[in-house]
Amino acid sequence: MMPNSKPKKYLPLFFNIENQPCLVVGGGTVALRKVEQLLLAGAEVTIISPEVEADLQKVIEQGACVWEQRKYSDDDLTNFRLVIATTNQPEVNRYIYTVCISKGIPVNVVDQPELCTVIFPSIVRRGPITMAISSGGQTPFLTKALRKELENYLEQFELLEHTELLIHFRDYVQAHTTDFELKKKLYSRLLATDIDVLRSWSAGDPPLQLWEGWLEEENDG
Repeated sequence: MMPNSKPKKYLPLFFNIENQPCLVVGGGTVALRKVEQLLLAGAEVTIISPEVEADLQKVIEQGACVWEQRKYSDDDLTNFRLVIATTNQPEVNRYIYTVCISKGIPVNVVDQPELCTVIFPSIVRRGPITMAISSGGQTPFLTKALRKELENYLEQFELLEHTELLIHFRDYVQAHTTDFELKKKLYSRLLATDIDVLRSWSAGDPPLQLWEGWLEEENDG
């Protein structure tokens, strides 16, 4: 029987939580995955749980996050920018969701998309590139399969090996023009450059004279 409620529609955003306090309630394997994702984004992570699993204990012992060894209490949500509930107690998870909603705090209750204002997508990272895939919590197995396909594709995408050079090029363009259409032409020209030519360039000594020529040609055109 199909559910009557329609799946939620989420707005895809990238959330800057660097140096921001985030709370994970629970200490199991799922909590470990969420803690690792938060730490990768530079968050200041607090864990509240009477016990934690062995691998999470190792992360705590490294000083990467703070563990408060106790049960969750009503006063724990103050001053957190993001809260994640991973406990095996549905009533606790639901209560955390309710309190976060009342306080306007983004909340994720693992494996219960109906109790989430934010969800964790499948993520692919390659250098400065971050790609996120989500089904709104409806078919996570599909998003994982798509993530693997993207990872395989990106292994063959050689431009990602030259990201430092591409960043130099963007900085050069930004410094030399404010014309949006001209920027588009220059970026398209770079992306159309033969890969063997890109391999001959160095991020430490970029071909500035060539780029200057591109700028003049595209500007005149």
